[in-house]
Amino acid sequence: IGHWDVPDMRTVVHEAFESVECGLLSETDFLDFVFTNPATLWAGSNPDFFAGTRVETAVSAMLPDMAV
Repeated sequence: IGHWDVPDMRTVVHEAFESVECGLLSETDFLDFVFTNPATLWAGSNPDFFAGTRVETAVSAMLPDMAV
């Protein structure tokens, strides 16, 4: 979703959420796809990756064992 060739993430997220609306993904699966998995990837290799960003608190709450 945050890929270099996506000029406006709002449209991509809307399109991706259609998977939930069509019953292909659960809301939990969607959360994992757009937040949990990317946050785990980036914070796992660099615990300070999200420091100072809008999602720092959410990532810290999700991964309490990681210093963010």
